[in-house]
This record gives sequence, structure tokens and C-alpha cells, in this order.
Amino acid sequence: MTRLSLERVSFWYPASDRPALCDVSLRVGRGEIVALVGNVGAGCSTLLCVAAGLAPRVTGGRLDGRVECAGPETAGGGRVLLLPAPWTQLSGMGVTVRDEVAFGPANLGWPLERIRVAGERAMARAGVADLADRDPLTLSGGELQRVMLAGVLTMEPALLLLDEPTAELDGDGAAALWAVAREEAGRGAAVLVATSDLDAVPDLASRVVWLADGAVRADGAPAAVFADDAIWREGPGGPAVADVWRAAGLAPPWPVSVTAAARAR
Repeated sequence: MTRLSLERVSFWYPASDRPALCDVSLRVGRGEIVALVGNVGAGCSTLLCVAAGLAPRVTGGRLDGRVECAGPETAGGGRVLLLPAPWTQLSGMGVTVRDEVAFGPANLGWPLERIRVAGERAMARAGVADLADRDPLTLSGGELQRVMLAGVLTMEPALLLLDEPTAELDGDGAAALWAVAREEAGRGAAVLVATSDLDAVPDLASRVVWLADGAVRADGAPAAVFADDAIWREGPGGPAVADVWRAAGLAPPWPVSVTAAARAR
């Protein structure tokens, strides 16, 4: 089942003659994790805003093409976007972390008991249960990002959109977030993530979409996309393991993970 469908989508920000997205077509299915990669300004964040329904509704600008999001009625959050800067997503209404996590489903009109149960579960999964009574404004960037993740999880989204979600996290925090993303896909959500953590991509995503100048340059399995020499010359490159093999002059496809490298020895 397709959770997200973009058909020939182009988008222009206000007062810009140059499209930030150009004729993008993309489908993300139920239980699938797709990674968006590209240089700064490639259009990854814009694509997520379009998928979330925020562009042009919130950003302004002009959208051409068709965007469709489908999910079960029980997934009250529908599609939810997690941004890289957690303080930009604070509601400002939550005196405690527990209140902040409950803000989204409360806006959706959920019954109090459902909010309580979903919130407690989400805080445990995001590793912030011990922060439940803290004021969000007293938290570190990493702690607050995990709280924002808990708020997203509480809404049980059918489509989870992640924009550089590990930017405020240390290595352990990043690994935990990627594990949660895989869990969400396992329960049937579609996950679309823009990330510069290219080493994490092969073990996280079944597909990689490389964007350049707002257009899709490649869409395929990680090993196939990172085997294209163009992504190393013109794009963000690829995982460090593949870079080592490439620098050694070995022929592609290069292993894109430590496990794949060990098998290739």
C-alpha cells in the first residue's frame, strides 16, 4: 500500500523564479524506509515540507503536481514531520515534558485516557520517561529532540517524515532514533528521512533517493545508488566504507556497510 505519492511535483518559494523542487515523482510504501540524500540546497527539506502538507500552506509559494498521503483512520497523526532544530517545534503550551508530548493528540481531539497511554508509551520508546515532569525549556538539545520524537510517536503517524533527526544527538542517541524508525516501519508506517549521516543509510533504508538542484538524480537500493561515481563527484558522496574501497581503486559496486565489506573480503 502506498502511503505517500508525489507525481511530477514542482515547488517555488515566494519571490523565487527558480524551483526548489523540479518534476519530482516519488512513492513510499507501507513499512518502507526511504532516505533522501543530497548537498545543501538540493531540496530534501523542501520535499519533506511538501510531503507534510506545509508547503505551500504554511511556507507560501506555488506547488504544481499532485501530492497524496494515505493511511488508516486510526492513525490520528496521519503525516508528521520532525525537524532538526527541536526548539522550533515546541508548542509553548507544555509546562512539563508530559504536557508537551500530549499536545499533538490533544489537538486531534483524542480521549484523555488514550492520550495518557500513548504518551507514556512514546516517552518510554524515545528514552525520555525520566524527564516527564521536567520543564522542556530546561532540557539540552539532545534531550529536547528526543521529547519531540516522543510527541511525534504519540500521534501514531502513518507517514513519519524526519529531517536530519539526529543533528542534536550523540552516537547512542542517533542509534536509538534509527532503531525507533525501523520499529515504526515494522508497525506499518512509511518513513521518509533526509539525512547527511550516510554511514547509517545502508542499515536503515531499503531505498536511497539522491536529489540535486531539486530533481531526483537516482532512486534505488543503497548499494546501487552509492556505486554511481556521479554521486561522489557531484553529490554528497557515500558511506565511509565505500569511500575506502573507492579510494583503493577497486571496481564498483563498493560495499556500503562494514558487514558487506566483511563478506566481500
